[in-house]
Amino acid sequence: MGRFTLKRKHLVLPYAVFMLVFIVIPLIIIGIYAFTDENFHFTLENFGKFFTDSESVSAFIYSIWIGLLTTVLCLIIGFPIAYILSTKKFFKGGVFIVLFIMPMWINFLLRTLATREIFTFFNLPFGELTAVIGMVYNFLPFMIMPIYTVLLKMDKSYIEAAQDLGANSFKVFTKVIIPLSVPGIISGVIMVFMPTISTFVISDLLTRNTMQLFGNLINLYFMGTPYWNYGAALAFIMVIIIGVAMFFVTKFQKDDTASLKGGIW
Repeated sequence: MGRFTLKRKHLVLPYAVFMLVFIVIPLIIIGIYAFTDENFHFTLENFGKFFTDSESVSAFIYSIWIGLLTTVLCLIIGFPIAYILSTKKFFKGGVFIVLFIMPMWINFLLRTLATREIFTFFNLPFGELTAVIGMVYNFLPFMIMPIYTVLLKMDKSYIEAAQDLGANSFKVFTKVIIPLSVPGIISGVIMVFMPTISTFVISDLLTRNTMQLFGNLINLYFMGTPYWNYGAALAFIMVIIIGVAMFFVTKFQKDDTASLKGGIW
């Protein structure tokens, strides 16, 4: 018998099986339900209903607004934190990075329930504000980590060159640091925006079911009112949006990388 030799391509097999079982097959099932009726006959009625249903369109637009608001707040809060941690002038950044990551080790549902108890303790009225605060709290690490990683690997010679050429701190920050951190910013924006518009747990628990996002609507048709075909169509629309966003982000990152090769200015 021949001796089995473990090759690099064999290490890909577990990941291929995982993607097939938990990504490809579920997407195929969603597609089947989305393009069929209750009798599994082909139809586009599910997608047509989305554009004619005011409730679905309103939930979609509202989810975009909440997603943009949460993403902007995470960026405003996260970028300075990532920049300070990457400089390591005042403390060891790794210790504080662990502090930001530690809450992610706790179950997502438990974190949200704990946040709700804090709001209850301070008698904050549950609504859009508490939901946005909860989303910022849960998704802020996803903004900090990509930006921190990019800034940490940034070639400091660019900053030194700009300073030697007479650039002040503001110009160094706006002309060098921010352009070089764009890939991390884009990754952070995608990692925050996409789960925000598709979440339903945070909006349910932190608004006492008074806020309906696109994720709540999808959950409603899968769990509350079992109409899987329309729910699958809504989920399929979400998948398309994510795919289109990732396509443009990847293209933008390539163009941005090519422009940086020609110089910061």
